[in-house]
Amino acid sequence: MNTGTKPAKPPAAAPAALPDGALDRDRAEEIASIFHLLGEPNRLSILTACMAGPRSVNDLAALTGMSPSLTSHHLRLLKAARLVRARRQGKFVHYAVHDHHVTSVLLDMMEHVAEPEHTHDEEA
Repeated sequence: MNTGTKPAKPPAAAPAALPDGALDRDRAEEIASIFHLLGEPNRLSILTACMAGPRSVNDLAALTGMSPSLTSHHLRLLKAARLVRARRQGKFVHYAVHDHHVTSVLLDMMEHVAEPEHTHDEEA
């Protein structure tokens, strides 16, 4: 019997590594696609704004200096990649970072960029 709902997607498995420790091609392409999305500064601004908690499209547009239409476009892409999640509250939709993994990647990268250039020993 079809209830009109899709079956639940199983949780993602641990990274599929090849014997030499490299990622398999499918997983590498998926991760590269996500990093490609993150390579756009407006989307990074939206994500970092969402780290503080759920925000509406209008709030995000005002914070980032983009139009609500462009903000919505970026949010659709981020949501499709599971980088943000949406929750309707009344007549507004509020967006937040999807989970702690996204937050961790962003915080780690912000910390990395803030480090002085030569804080670690260079390899010979």
